[in-house]
Amino acid sequence: MIPKKASSLYKQVSEDLEIDQTLVEHCIDFYYKKVRECLTNLVHPRINIEGLGHFITKASTVKKSIPRFKKSLENHDTSTFGAYFNKKRIELKLDLLIVLEQKILLEEQRRQTFKKEKDEKYIKTNLGE
Repeated sequence: MIPKKASSLYKQVSEDLEIDQTLVEHCIDFYYKKVRECLTNLVHPRINIEGLGHFITKASTVKKSIPRFKKSLENHDTSTFGAYFNKKRIELKLDLLIVLEQKILLEEQRRQTFKKEKDEKYIKTNLGE
């Protein structure tokens, strides 16, 4: 399979839909900009992108990153404005990681309870027979 270039896809879609090629290009750029924001801002541990699949945050990576960011904040110098700005970015990223870790734990608990209820229901129906 030979990959197609984005410019040829824009042209093909614009001809099929009979709309301007720049409009198609702007819509696709906007969509992928939002996808990148969701992935980088750690919105949810599991993100589904139509046609590309599921992107899942690894719990072990999040657990390893939190102490690393905390240690980085302890040793961070804030003598200049740029260094202070960097410290604030690290603090924001650390807060996002902590929230994401909580979401991962909640998701795991939800899975466990669902599996437990499903297993109990299966056992009850088999014992009844």
